[in-house]
Amino acid sequence: RQFLDVIHARLSNDYYATTADLLSDLRLIERSLRENRGMHVANGAVRKLIQKVRLFGLHLAPLDIREDARRFSAALTELFRAYGVSEDFAALPEPERQALLKREIAHSRPLFPAEPRFSAVTEQVIATWRMIARAHRRYGKECIDTVIASMTQHASDVLGMLLFACEVGVQDHVDLVPLFETVDDLKAAPQIMRELFQDEIYRAHLAARGMRQQIMLGYSDSNKDGGYLASNWSLYTAQERLAAVCAEYGVQLELFHGRGGSIGRGGGPTNSAILSAPPGTLHGRIKITEQGEVIAYRYSNPAIGRRHLHQVLNAVLIAYIGPRHEPPREAWRAAMETLSAAGERAYRALVYETAGFLDYWQQATPIDELANLPISSRPAKRRSGGFEGLRAIPWVFSWMQCRAIIPSWYGVGYALELFAEQGDEGLLREMYQGWRFFRTLIANVELDLAKADMGIAALYADLVADEALRKSIFSRIQEEHARACYWICRLTDQPELLAKAPVMQRSIARRNPYVDPLNFIQVALLRELRRLPESDPQRAAVLEAVLATINGIAAGMKTTG
Repeated sequence: RQFLDVIHARLSNDYYATTADLLSDLRLIERSLRENRGMHVANGAVRKLIQKVRLFGLHLAPLDIREDARRFSAALTELFRAYGVSEDFAALPEPERQALLKREIAHSRPLFPAEPRFSAVTEQVIATWRMIARAHRRYGKECIDTVIASMTQHASDVLGMLLFACEVGVQDHVDLVPLFETVDDLKAAPQIMRELFQDEIYRAHLAARGMRQQIMLGYSDSNKDGGYLASNWSLYTAQERLAAVCAEYGVQLELFHGRGGSIGRGGGPTNSAILSAPPGTLHGRIKITEQGEVIAYRYSNPAIGRRHLHQVLNAVLIAYIGPRHEPPREAWRAAMETLSAAGERAYRALVYETAGFLDYWQQATPIDELANLPISSRPAKRRSGGFEGLRAIPWVFSWMQCRAIIPSWYGVGYALELFAEQGDEGLLREMYQGWRFFRTLIANVELDLAKADMGIAALYADLVADEALRKSIFSRIQEEHARACYWICRLTDQPELLAKAPVMQRSIARRNPYVDPLNFIQVALLRELRRLPESDPQRAAVLEAVLATINGIAAGMKTTG
């Protein structure tokens, strides 16, 4: 008891520098109890406490640091210009950027100044890396073990992180993780990793990390970029090719899946997603983001949270040590290539190539009003610019609010119909029966098609001022929804959507009467808000009411973005 009081006092005074120091004291108590007839206590409360400390340490949970690769590049550009190393680092060809970074990594002179002297972006980057080193010294190296560069497009984006890590002395203690997000970036990912694995300086970093490489895959921006079919197929093939590259260079791959809560951002049953991954891509370790409303409805109830974790663990064990399922037949892969290309054409024809589409979207959804919600962790846009700079979360969130939900199904009906008309409908049925990836994809599309409501979406379409634009675009959305519903039902042999999932079908049917009135109210409030001038004193109250309906609809649909 006296020693427990000592441990308590030490914890209160931040005496323990690392988790190992605390464990050493606890194990001393455990040994003493075992040697002095205290076996039951040693195997009970003390053992449980030791397990908790081993799991949670002094930091509760390790943190990931994530920053846009372009901000890292901007900081390097400013630093190199100030030191006369390169006038415009960001404008250099990729081989020259890599060569410069490797020279700087090998150089011993300091890169960061002692006092602030650069732009706000550069100073923030410097402060972030210094914070990582400071946290390691104070709380142990486990508290921050991952640094992610979102929108990674080049090997130099990862080498830039390695230079920053070397500058603050944490290069051996954090994983440097590229995040590949767009369809093009997913296709380029294997070659980028090959360039890194061939580099001696980067391989030295990997050796210090146990020859293990985390790679994060973005489900959101790839969907926003090319639609649901193209996104999912790009992610599937990227995993295959990344696993092959890692195996070629003797690197253990750890995939980090950046999945959102909604189907359009990679959501859906986690265990199904794990089991439908390509064979040979899971090597015992996996990371998956849990964000937004998903945290609440999966973990707020202990029993549900425990069941979900059991399902995930079960799926990982089956995928890792269970019987290996055969890779998909070449005919199936060729079919997915065709479906993916067709779906992407249809999606981009609407979203990127239709004149006035952005005007329609801004008027037919509460996208502008979403920016006023005090709930987001990041701004709606990554940078100034048009649609490409918009984050995927508000993109999906806005379409969920108006109940059209096009990110998760637009282009699927067109692709299935086109493929079937070429005489290959039987092959689609064969893929659905025999390929878990394709079956999971179709199930996810079916769910959001069922959740979508074209009647409610028509109310929002009426907010579009240009009648010709309104009719033109909404008729295309309506037609594609009907087409997708028809082909999903035909492919799955159902008279209607979710006929084989009656519990889910009943849940949606019972929920809608409670959510629908909020949509009617939101449309009326949006019309009123947009009529009021910015200076009108009533505008703040109307906006507050609109935001309340946004929260209500999100809660009812169980989805934000």
